[in-house]
Amino acid sequence: MYMMMRYPLLLLIVISLLGGCSESENEPRQKTYYLYQANYNPVNGKVVFSELSAGKLQVDIILQNTSEGVFHPAHLHFGDITEVGELAYALNPVDGATGQSTTILDQVALTGGELFTYDLLTEMNGSVKVHMNSSYFSKMVLAFGNIGKNQDDIFEGVAVCTGH
Repeated sequence: MYMMMRYPLLLLIVISLLGGCSESENEPRQKTYYLYQANYNPVNGKVVFSELSAGKLQVDIILQNTSEGVFHPAHLHFGDITEVGELAYALNPVDGATGQSTTILDQVALTGGELFTYDLLTEMNGSVKVHMNSSYFSKMVLAFGNIGKNQDDIFEGVAVCTGH
């Protein structure tokens, strides 16, 4: 009787281990980059890129210390944060009430013509800039960060955004 009880327990352990392996293979790839405060603004946070499927990414911006009633334009740029950098893609604005923005990029081509994929993201020389507002202070950066291959670059200053 003891031997019969032991085998079902062993079988249950093996099945749970194998089941755990198959689930982790299906987890989406995800990359988080920090967004730093610009000037004296207390706003900072992160941007999270999640691969939903091949060629489909979700971009979540999560900021702290934003103000209700203000929408902050957000952009993905080519180039390091210190460069003026051509606009790669306009992301959905950050809602100041929540400090959050979500943009789904499904088979999206960047302004340079290439399809924006998770693999391109990780190799990209790029940056994300969140702006004060869309009117008078539209060129002033509220929060910023490098993404892709230059994520760990040390930078001094933030280039002003122009042309969008």
